[in-house]
Amino acid sequence: MSSSPTKKPPQRWRENLEAFTVAIVMAVMLKYFAVEAYQIPTGSMQPTLMGTEFRERGALVGEIKDRILVDKLSFHLRDPERFEVVIFKYPLNRAQNFVKRLVGMPGEQFRIQYGDLWQRSDSTQPWKVLRRPAGVMDEHWKALDVGEPARGVHWMAEGNRSITARELDARGPTQLTFAAHGGGSILDSYQHGYPPGVQEAMRRYPEFHRSNANTVGDLRATGEITPSASLATFAIELGEGARRYRFELPGPAAKEAGSVRVEWARNEAYPPARAEHALRLEAGRTYHFAAHNLDDQLALELDGERIATLDVPPAADQNSSVKLVLEGGGARLADLQVWRDIFYTEGSFASEWTIPEGHYFMLGDNTQDSSDGREWRAIALQWKGGPDGGPVLGNAREGLADGRYRPDSNPIREQTAAGMTTFFRDVYGELHVFPRADELPLPAEQQYAAVSFVPRELITGRALAVFWPLSFAFDTYRVKWIR
Repeated sequence: MSSSPTKKPPQRWRENLEAFTVAIVMAVMLKYFAVEAYQIPTGSMQPTLMGTEFRERGALVGEIKDRILVDKLSFHLRDPERFEVVIFKYPLNRAQNFVKRLVGMPGEQFRIQYGDLWQRSDSTQPWKVLRRPAGVMDEHWKALDVGEPARGVHWMAEGNRSITARELDARGPTQLTFAAHGGGSILDSYQHGYPPGVQEAMRRYPEFHRSNANTVGDLRATGEITPSASLATFAIELGEGARRYRFELPGPAAKEAGSVRVEWARNEAYPPARAEHALRLEAGRTYHFAAHNLDDQLALELDGERIATLDVPPAADQNSSVKLVLEGGGARLADLQVWRDIFYTEGSFASEWTIPEGHYFMLGDNTQDSSDGREWRAIALQWKGGPDGGPVLGNAREGLADGRYRPDSNPIREQTAAGMTTFFRDVYGELHVFPRADELPLPAEQQYAAVSFVPRELITGRALAVFWPLSFAFDTYRVKWIR
């Protein structure tokens, strides 16, 4: 009788080592080729992506910083598309990742004007305003009536009567003027668009209480209306400079042949225009309405369906207002809200760019406070014993007017034990330290240069989703897809 061969004992340590090695390789491959997590460190993409810090006397007392998942696979298979939120290596410090919205495409001319984005293929073509997809606009519309309104007033009725709520039961003809922003034209305020809990915290810190002088004409009014039987017309009026855009919905008391009208009256050389759509509101039925002026197009929606649109010429005067008008009878108005679009501010060095082939133009959604293609500038330094003896490029982020340096300043020149010393980080992230006296002068035209575009090879991923934080301190829920 033959004996069976002796079975070798399992080598657990080897199995564990192999499993551990495979796990590390898979994790590295996933991070490099598929998905990676990032934290948003700054507010340049707010309020789409949050990176806010609250400080008192320089000390950090609270923060809300989104964590996002980044899809790194898609751009191995295709090129980036306009209006995607992308991750890329910063051209002036390639050791640093930036997150911005891609707005300008290779080979085109790009412009910022009247707070809008414009594009044309070349100088022989007319400029065309860029209109963002509906999903992107869901991120960009900023609600203006959030929390307690200015002086406790949401709307002003005829006769200077204050409406201290976002709803009204009107028993007869009424005209309401939006007042929650404090009155006058709607300005490009820093706080607009933030979640209510974050806005409440911002009100306690002066650094967030800023508005620039830009008035915003791209507005949207939304709400619910339940008409009475006597209502003849419900109208939404959006003001933009001398223009009054009027969106009319015929009420139950309108003539049988009533129609929806979208029109604009002006003190300009253009004739009034009108778009019509047959419809009449029913008494006692509740409708959801929305009307907006966005990127030189008027649109009226009813119960989520767009029922009328009208293109209008661009307006240089952006002074703005919102009114709701009930004619012939009353109605119940509820859930009223006014929204504004991002006002894109022009760059410090240019407002128009020609984008080279193979390159893209990036903007932050928070155009008041974003380091992006409008502002990037390179500085060249040359010093004795420097690389190859020639100029070295780096990110130009120099000190403030009072002589103090930001944390990301470049270059930094300060006194050390060795004497006055220059600290300079080049475009590849390498830090150079040398005596200030070794710096060599360069002609002014060689010292600074605008660097406005991102090469295709530096774009590494697409922002996919926010998965954190759930902030109890700021009553903010930040789990969402990024559009």
